[in-house]
Amino acid sequence: MRPSSSRVLFIGLDGGTSAVLGPILDRGWAPNLAALWRRSAVGRLRSTDPMVTPVAWTSFSTGCSPPAHGVHDFNYLDHADGTIREHDAATVRVPTIWEEIGRAGGSVVSLGLPITYPAPAIRGLLVAGADAPDREQAFAQCPEFDALLRAEAPAYTHKLVWKRRPREADEALDQARRCADIFDAQAKAAHLADARVDWSAMMVHFHNLDSLQHRMWPYFDVDETGLREPGFTDAVEASIRALDAAIGRLLDLAADRDAAVVVASDHGFGPCRSLVNVNGMLRAAGLQRTRVYGTRFRYRAIRVLERFRRWRAMREPGGTAPPKARPVDGQISCDWRRTVAFAPFGQLCGNVFLNRSAVSGAAADRALAELIDLFREARDPERGEPLFADVYSAADRFDLDPAEHGMPDLFALSADGYQAQAKWSERHRNTILRPDPGLPGTHWLDGVLAIDAPGVLPGDRLDAELRDVAPTAMAMLGLEIPAYVEGRPLHEAFEVPLHEPREAEPVAASADGP
Repeated sequence: MRPSSSRVLFIGLDGGTSAVLGPILDRGWAPNLAALWRRSAVGRLRSTDPMVTPVAWTSFSTGCSPPAHGVHDFNYLDHADGTIREHDAATVRVPTIWEEIGRAGGSVVSLGLPITYPAPAIRGLLVAGADAPDREQAFAQCPEFDALLRAEAPAYTHKLVWKRRPREADEALDQARRCADIFDAQAKAAHLADARVDWSAMMVHFHNLDSLQHRMWPYFDVDETGLREPGFTDAVEASIRALDAAIGRLLDLAADRDAAVVVASDHGFGPCRSLVNVNGMLRAAGLQRTRVYGTRFRYRAIRVLERFRRWRAMREPGGTAPPKARPVDGQISCDWRRTVAFAPFGQLCGNVFLNRSAVSGAAADRALAELIDLFREARDPERGEPLFADVYSAADRFDLDPAEHGMPDLFALSADGYQAQAKWSERHRNTILRPDPGLPGTHWLDGVLAIDAPGVLPGDRLDAELRDVAPTAMAMLGLEIPAYVEGRPLHEAFEVPLHEPREAEPVAASADGP
């Protein structure tokens, strides 16, 4: 008999990594996760290129790689008007598992998952993640549920706690208490949603695990950067114990509803050895020319006017933040007559565009080859390690015109331990490598996956990609897997292979994306 489930509960551990999970299970900080791991098929879950939140969670929910779903970073360049815009759910080019479940007659609960704003048309209840501009828009699909949470779980928020590294132990402990309250509220929200929706799939996304690791990585004490300090170490332990308690309540809910459980992370985590100044590298190579002081007025004026526009919109009765659409000049100050390449946005990836007004044809091809060599050869002068794990031309790798997809001409993917950035402080603008004391941890490639379902084979047996999670869950639920899905069901997790009916014809991609 093929294993199947009537429901699947997804637990999103943002930034979950075996580097942390192993030690905290050994220390007894997370008994609920430890019990789940013992009875589950577990293993490595490789992130996307690049390994950033919107790209990774979109691959998780669509079963597709970035070229198929269309999300390559937080932002994209709209060549039609030369503006930098933000990716959101409306720019995803293929349906998500939540939409597919709805089409099959099921209902969904999704709490806090990124790239679910604005809410797609689904059956059930959806609260957007941290990328939603404000709480009202995060709950736009279910305002009555917002009112219920304000009364029953007032600590619930779609926003993040650990926005900077605490300076003192008391501050760390205070932020840990707030983090613990949010984790508890997320579990309460799941139970309240369960009472309102007869769900086939439920997603609860714990985003504050990511921000906790970004700011408090040394106090996890799991590698050579580890520190043990009263207050700071206590704050990390308290946060992890609260997360585990919330997960325990979700596992109880899954047991009550006879639901399978899938735990997934969007990427791993590790120490941040250095930030990497992508535009600084371009300037040092003579491929970018910054505006001289007297011509920076337009750049600064654009930034001021954009902030004023947002402030004015928010002051209107019922006003909300307008969509961000900045001209390229508002993101990066260059002399475009003498600039060959520029990176207007990007975290953990060098998103490099050629300035087509300065180079074209054979000159553009030569410039692109020079850029690839530049980033491939970049090394940490102290360690001798490469700064980038992979460097490639988007046109060559994906066989498409990057401009038609809002994509960079070149991707330079950060190596584990390094965080490539486009945005750089004016003070250090010509510094290529700089450790950031406020960001001791950053994304690494390998996350974690655990599956607890009927017929599962417990043990460390999985070596999967994020795009494999959605088709695995669809097969577990007995749903037809759409033809556009690129991932595969993880049959090796089960005693008997999953049944996986596939659509015969591909579904046309949405024309709404960039």
